[in-house]
Amino acid sequence: MFSKALFKQSMKANWVKWLSATLSTCIMLAIVIIVLGNLGINNIRDSLKAVFTQADQQSYLKENVLDSYDIYLSSVGLENTLQTMDAGTYQTAYGLIVAPYVDAIDQYRQENDGAEPDETALAEIRASVVETNAPLLSLGGGTIGMSFTLEEAKMFLNELYLTYDQNRFTPDDQLSTNMANLLRTTYLNLIYTNAYAQAQGQQGSTSAQAEYSATKMRELIAGAMDSYQTPEGEFDESLYKADALANITTMMRDVTYYTYYNQYIGLGFSNEDANQKANEYAIAVKVIADTTINTYELWLAELTTDESGAPLELTDEEMQSAITQARDEATASITDQIDSEVAVALEELGNMDIYGLIVGAIFFRIAGLLMPMVFVIMTANSLLAGQVDSGSMAYVLSTPTKRRTVTVTQMTYMIVSLFAMFALLTITSVIAVFISGGNAFAINYSEILLFNLGAFLTMFAFAGFTFMCSALFNRTKYSMGIGGGISIFSLVCTILGLFGSTIVPSAMRINAMNFFNYLSIITLYDTVSIMSGSLSCLWKFGILLLIGIATFIVGIFRFDKKDLPL
Repeated sequence: MFSKALFKQSMKANWVKWLSATLSTCIMLAIVIIVLGNLGINNIRDSLKAVFTQADQQSYLKENVLDSYDIYLSSVGLENTLQTMDAGTYQTAYGLIVAPYVDAIDQYRQENDGAEPDETALAEIRASVVETNAPLLSLGGGTIGMSFTLEEAKMFLNELYLTYDQNRFTPDDQLSTNMANLLRTTYLNLIYTNAYAQAQGQQGSTSAQAEYSATKMRELIAGAMDSYQTPEGEFDESLYKADALANITTMMRDVTYYTYYNQYIGLGFSNEDANQKANEYAIAVKVIADTTINTYELWLAELTTDESGAPLELTDEEMQSAITQARDEATASITDQIDSEVAVALEELGNMDIYGLIVGAIFFRIAGLLMPMVFVIMTANSLLAGQVDSGSMAYVLSTPTKRRTVTVTQMTYMIVSLFAMFALLTITSVIAVFISGGNAFAINYSEILLFNLGAFLTMFAFAGFTFMCSALFNRTKYSMGIGGGISIFSLVCTILGLFGSTIVPSAMRINAMNFFNYLSIITLYDTVSIMSGSLSCLWKFGILLLIGIATFIVGIFRFDKKDLPL
C-alpha cells in the first residue's frame, strides 16, 4: 500500500516547487506581521474611536448636568410646597402615606402579643404596604402637591418608611413640622440613592468615588432647600436658576477633581502631578457644565417666548416638547450632528480591527493561500495525470507496484508536504508575533495557531480536489484545467467577496459582492469568527477536512478502476 521508493521520487521531483512556495509564503507572512507590529497601524483607528468615546462621555456628562439642574430647581419647588402647605394638607398626606404603615405595625403588635417587629418583619410590612399603597399614591399624590408614576411611588414609599422608622411620630405631635421633615429627608435620601447608583454604574468607578459623588449631590440639594426663603408673592423658579448654575458647575468640578485625583494617585503619580491633571479635567468639566446649562436655557427661551421675550401660551404637551428639544440641542454630540448612516460607518471604522483585516482576512485567506495553491495544483497534476500523460506511469506499473500503492503513496506525499509547509508557516508566524510583542500584539498566539490550522485544512481540501482531478483524467490539460481552474476561481471569488464581507466597514462595503463568497469553499475558512473568539469556525474546519478526505478517497478508487493508456 505504500512505496518508499515512489515517495522519494516524488520528493525529488517536487522539492524545488515545495521549497519556493514555502519560503516565499513564510517571508511574506513574517514581513506582514513584523512590519504591522512596529507601524502602530491601529493608531488612526484608535484616534477615531477615541473621538466617538469622548463624544459619548461628553453627551453622558451633559445629560447628568441637566438632570442635576432639573433636580435642583425641582427641590426648590418642593421646598416651597412644604413651606406653604397648610395643616389640613399635611393631615391628608399623613393619612394617605404614613397611616397605612403605622396601622400595619399596630396590627403586627396585636397579632404578636404586643411584640415589636424586628428588621425582617419590618421589611415584610414595608413591602406589603408599599405594594398596596403605591397605586393609591400614584393616583392621589396631586392632592398633597406631588405627582408620581407607579414605580416612583414604590421607591418613594419604601424610602419614606425606612426614614420614618428612624424617627417615628404621632399625628398629634407637631404633625406639619414632622411631616415636612419626613418628606424632605425622604427626598434627599432618594437623591443620594439614585446619585450613588448612577455614579457606581460608570465604568471604572469605585465605591468611594460613588459615595463621594452621591454625598456631594445630596449636600447640593440640601443646601438649596435649607437656604430657601418663602417669597412674598408667587413662586418663580427662574429666580433660582443662577444659583443652580453656579452650584451645579462647582459640584461637577469637585466630583471630577476627586475622581481623577484618586485615579492618578492609584496609578502611581505624585501628588503634584495628580493634582495638576485632576485640575485640568475638573476645569474642563466645569466649562462643559456651564455651557450645557446656558445652551439649554437659550434654546428653552427660544422655544417658549416670542420675539419680544414674552412667554408663549403653551399647553403642557407643547411645553414638554420644548423642554425635550432644548435638552437634545444642549446635549448633542458630534455623532448627533452627522447623518445616521455616516455615523454608523465612522463608528465601524473606529471599531475595525485593521490587524485582523490585513493578517486574517487578506493574508491568510488570500495572499497566504496563493503560493501553496500553485504548489498543490502543479504537484497534484504531476503525481498522477502528468505521469500518465507522459507515459512514465506505464513504467511504474510495469513493476510489481500496484495502482493502489501508487495512489496511496502519492496522496501521502501530498499531505505530508502540505503539513510540513504549514508547520514551517506556523513556526514563522509564532516567531514573528513574538518579535512584535507576543500576546500584546493585536493578534495573539491562539488566533495565529487557528489561522494556520484553517489555512492547512483549506489547502487540504484543495489538495484532495486537485488530486481527484489528476486521478480522473489521463491528460494534463484536463486535470490542470478543471482542478487548477476551479481552485483559482475559488481564490478569485474570495478576493471579490472580501469587499462584501462584514469585516469590511459599511463605508467601503459593497453588499452585492458578498455573493462571491457563496461560490468559494474558502468561505469555510472563517477568519472573522477566529478574530471574534467564536468557536463556530471549528465545525467549518470539520467540513473542509471531510471535503479533503472524501475527494482523496474518490481519487484513489477512481484511479484503481479507470482505463489507462499504457
